Parts: sequence; structure tokens; C-alpha cells
Amino acid sequence: MSLRAKTSVVFSMAVVAVALLGAAAFACTNLATMNLSSAAGTAGDSVMLTGSSFSVPREGPPTPVVVHWNGVDGPVLATVLPDEAGNISAEFTIPEGQPGYYVVVATQRDAEGVDAYGTPARASFQILGPGGESVVQQPGSQAPATVAGEPSSTGIIALTAGLGALGLALFGAGFVAFVRQARGREVPATVKTRRQ
Repeated sequence: MSLRAKTSVVFSMAVVAVALLGAAAFACTNLATMNLSSAAGTAGDSVMLTGSSFSVPREGPPTPVVVHWNGVDGPVLATVLPDEAGNISAEFTIPEGQPGYYVVVATQRDAEGVDAYGTPARASFQILGPGGESVVQQPGSQAPATVAGEPSSTGIIALTAGLGALGLALFGAGFVAFVRQARGREVPATVKTRRQ
């Protein structure tokens, strides 16, 4: 292999190493998550909220996490400061509303109004009908829909992790193909012949 080809392969490997380290660092960052003690209930019910991975500054007081009903700018249900590990816990009362699905949103904004990395966090809540039944019908069914047990952003996080793994696998396959192609381009050494 010529010196130029070797330099090209070494440079390419260095670029790949830096890219993989960057991808791993990004994949290891945490998004704020939130869980509710109950996925469904009626207006006036008390619900316990727990969350993790909220932003905590290295110095100074933490930025409060504001819990909103049905949108990032919806009515405020609770305001809580994250602990030193970024965990939150708050209790709030479900406001009045028509039966159906609603979203509980936890925002954390700095003094300029910029969202902290990984926020807002979301969880869904279903207000049940007067008899405690779900009034949301599944398509094609005669009976009311059943309520899911864990309404959180876990599905989105799993999808993000899966897509990240797929991206890394495709990147690795492309790198292997590149290395094989680079090795196939080796220039044959010149052969010295004697004149007779």
C-alpha cells in the first residue's frame, strides 16, 4: 500500500473515531422524563408526578420545573425545584374538563425563556366519564377503550434509541465497505526486469 493510501486510511479512521465518540456522547445524554401515579381518573383526583433528568446547574440555585395542563403554556398545576440529581416530585389535582385524553407537560426554562436541554417532558392523562368508564372508542369497536397502564415518553425514547442504533450500524457498514474498497485499490509494486 502506498504512503498516500495509508495516510488516507489513517485519516479516515481518525474521522470515524471522532464521529463515533460524538455519537456515543449524544446517545448518552438524558432526556427529561415524567410519570404519573395514575393514567386515568376524574376531575378533582389527586395525582402524584415523578420525573428525572431535569437540568441542575453546577453553581447557583436550580431552575424551577413548571407543570402545565394540556400544553406547554396551559394552566399551571405545580411548580417544583429539582433535587441535586435532577429528580422532581409533585402532587396536583386534575382540573375540570370533558372526558378524554389530556397531556401533562413539565417545562424548565431559563431567565431568557429558553427550554433546558431535554425538556419539556410529557405524560398523558385520561379524564374518565361520569361512571368511571373510558369514553374514547377504539376504531371499529363497540366497547370503550381500555386505559393503558404507563403513559409516558418511554416509547419515544425507545424509538430514538433504536434509530440511533440503526444509524450507527449503517455507519459501521459504510466504513467497512470503504476500508475494503481502499484495500482493493492497492497499487502493485513495480517489478524490475533485467535487460538482456
